[in-house]
Amino acid sequence: MSAPVHFYLTFNPYLNAYPSGQTQAHEFYDLLVDEIKKNPNATLAWGKMIGADREHNPPMDIVEKILELNKSLGLATHLYISDFQNLWVGKVKAVTKDKTKALKTLSFYEGKKVELWFELSDFTLLTYTPEETANRLSELYIENDFHELQIDGLSPFTTGVRLPAFIQDLRGEQFFDELEEGEKLCLRANSGLNAESSRRVLESIQHYVFPEAMYKKIPHAAKTEIESAELDIIEHRYHNMKKNAMTYIKALEIVINDLTIGHLKRSGFGNEFFVKPDSMPPKLYMEAGAGLAPINKWHKNYSITQLIYLVERCIEQNNFCFKRAFAEHKPFIQWMTKDLVPVLKNNYLLEIRGTLAHNDSNAIEEKDAIVVRNLILGIGCQGLIYQALQSFYHKQFNWMNKTSGDYSKVDFKKLLAS
Repeated sequence: MSAPVHFYLTFNPYLNAYPSGQTQAHEFYDLLVDEIKKNPNATLAWGKMIGADREHNPPMDIVEKILELNKSLGLATHLYISDFQNLWVGKVKAVTKDKTKALKTLSFYEGKKVELWFELSDFTLLTYTPEETANRLSELYIENDFHELQIDGLSPFTTGVRLPAFIQDLRGEQFFDELEEGEKLCLRANSGLNAESSRRVLESIQHYVFPEAMYKKIPHAAKTEIESAELDIIEHRYHNMKKNAMTYIKALEIVINDLTIGHLKRSGFGNEFFVKPDSMPPKLYMEAGAGLAPINKWHKNYSITQLIYLVERCIEQNNFCFKRAFAEHKPFIQWMTKDLVPVLKNNYLLEIRGTLAHNDSNAIEEKDAIVVRNLILGIGCQGLIYQALQSFYHKQFNWMNKTSGDYSKVDFKKLLAS
């Protein structure tokens, strides 16, 4: 088995009297953030509760096998937690039957029977509406050696599964493995935690920028960048547009990484391309060599320059694996090599990115920061992220910019006369 297996739990948000929209998961998140601010290595335990009359018999043998499997793949183990309104994901450090005094958790668990403790070192909110949560759950499936049953996609109505369920993620997103050393997702701005404002932002994005079906294709990390920047604009009226410019550029990088490197991995060619991880920035290669690792073993994002270089080299050398992977995505390759490059060069987007990355925002004019938002998100134009997704998923989204009905028999002169 070459794909990681993760854990999935549900919880009842009505067990405690929290403010409207808040749950024990929100309290867990807040407490973990507080602990990590005091100690970067802090962890917090989420408990899998059972009824007071039930037997305490957790499947620790399977749990240990899953942890070992993911460790052998060099990937983090995820714990997905849902109340069907929200979906959270945590990075699992360890799983135990018994809680030690050193293992911190919520006071919520006092007096409750807990079967398993999941020690988490990071935690974040993925979705925060019933619709988005149901869609994301449908991408979690069961098809592994640890379950006898097979389920194509989870839903709020899935029954007959003993929790924790041992699941896989169709998207294969590596939320925590993409982070830099010492970085924590829980310390990043997450617009979903500001529920009402976030819903307004999400509705605006899906009404005016990305149709809902297209927005679903965007990786969570890129969505977080976009939504946090848009939330800042809504609440602060261009309070920090220069900082937001960097956020939009990072979102574009994440999307292009997903559509190139992520697609190669998902297509089964992650061991056919290589990276030199100790170079800055990390460089991509088409053949193995000293100091190189398969891209399957390295999960950080690459610069747009490196991605364009890889695509151009693969085309020049007629790389077989690349051709196989992108046989159905030729418009995206055309966009990467012909359409994207002039926009980057003519607007100095990579130079602006480098300037902002070195915290020299004063060197960027405010109006140029606004142009970055316009070009990437698509304000007054067709944005770069939209173009990337439409060219990659061209069979699904080509209809969006061109009518397809037959109006050839309409008498145009008669219409004008009326």
